[in-house]
Formats: sequence, C-alpha cells, structure tokens
Amino acid sequence: MKNAIVDPTVHLHTQVVSAHGQQYGENVHYVPVVAEELRQLIVEYPCCLLKNNQTGQFGLHALLGFTPGENLFLSGEQWCANAIPMHIQRQPFMVGRVGERNEMTNQQKSLLTIDMNSNRVKDSSYNKGDGKRLFDDKGTPTDYLKTMNQLVTTLAQGIIRTESFIKALVEHDLIEAIQVGVTFTGGEKHKFDGLYVINEANLSSLDEAILVEFHRNGYLQACHLLSASMSNLQKLIVLKNEQLSAN
Repeated sequence: MKNAIVDPTVHLHTQVVSAHGQQYGENVHYVPVVAEELRQLIVEYPCCLLKNNQTGQFGLHALLGFTPGENLFLSGEQWCANAIPMHIQRQPFMVGRVGERNEMTNQQKSLLTIDMNSNRVKDSSYNKGDGKRLFDDKGTPTDYLKTMNQLVTTLAQGIIRTESFIKALVEHDLIEAIQVGVTFTGGEKHKFDGLYVINEANLSSLDEAILVEFHRNGYLQACHLLSASMSNLQKLIVLKNEQLSAN
C-alpha cells in the first residue's frame, strides 16, 4: 500500500473508479462498521462482533457471506443493497491523523490520503464514465472529493466512538458467543462459530444508573440495533441458496 496525501499539485488529473467488483477487493465475507451506521445497515446485513484472533479485541462487523472471499451482495460491478458500509464507500481513501490517537478526529486534525496502489486509482488516460476526478483543471476540489473527505472524517470519528462502545460492552459482560447452524439448498449443513452478539439477559439486568448512561451515550440503541440485525442471517441464506441454484 502506498498512501499519499491528496494534493492538487500531484493528483490534479487523478481519477477514482466508483464501480464495484472483486477487482477492487470487495470479495470479502465481512466488513468493519461503526455503531453510527447501524441504523442504515440493519435493513440489509446481519451485524455482530468478531474477535481478532491475534489481539483478542472485539470489532463490529457486517456479514456479507459465509466463507472467505464470498460477498453475496456483489454481482459483477453491482453492489446489490440499498445501504453500503462506509468502509466500502471510502475506498481508496483513508484519513491521516494529526494529534494524539485518542483525540476526536475532525477536518482540522486530519489529512486525506489515497492508496495509489489501489486498482481504483487511474490517471488522465482513463475515459470510462465511472471515473471521478479529485480536482478540476484549476486545482479546486471536486464535489466528489469533498464528499469523500467528509466520509473518512466521519468514519474516523465513528471508529473511536465504536471502540468506546465495545469497551463498555466488555466491561458489563454484554457480549456472548453464538453458533449458527445453516442448511443450504441440497441439504448441505454448516455450522459457523466465532460470532458474538449482545447478551440480552445481561442487558436487561443492568442497574438503572448504567442504563441511563448507556442511553445517553447511544449504546442502548446500538445494542438493540445489533440484536435486530441478526434476523438478516436468513437473508444471507436466501442469497446463498440463490447462488447455489444458479450454479
């Protein structure tokens, strides 16, 4: 990965492809999300907590498939869902921080960077309609670049708040592991481990003072949204069965 600070003197003619597809690294079976986007995402995806086997830390994710490399929402160059996780939308941009790690990111304390090795990044010779310029001929940021700058800033802020949310879940023993059994077309059965959800019994047993704090911080709503989203596992099964039938 070669990250470069977005600069009109360097990227005046740089374009970014806005299409979707495996060639852009979107053939993944889960993607990190932040708590603030759960309200939009739960209409499409099952969202849960996954544990990093190396660090032991939990992360919030949307499930896109059942096996590595399988994105059931991806069909050619189309992402077949009304809501797309911000982590996917922001590609190939990232935010470079200015200041301490635990400080809240804003556009005054961040720099927009771009992965120049991404297949999405093209030069002036790219002439397809899905290429988005970062700057106009005068070096003024385009509306597309302004939108991406706001998106990565929002995402960076959301990552910090989501880490605090997960820390609170761990502190109050609100995370539990589940095993999901699935039967696909043809009778093929699979069991999936490593998924973590909200322990609703422990959530309902929280002291009133803690519940008030959870409500004030938006954690209570996020817990309920997470729990509700798991009903979309059935949607994933339907998508998988449709794929199996087509093959």
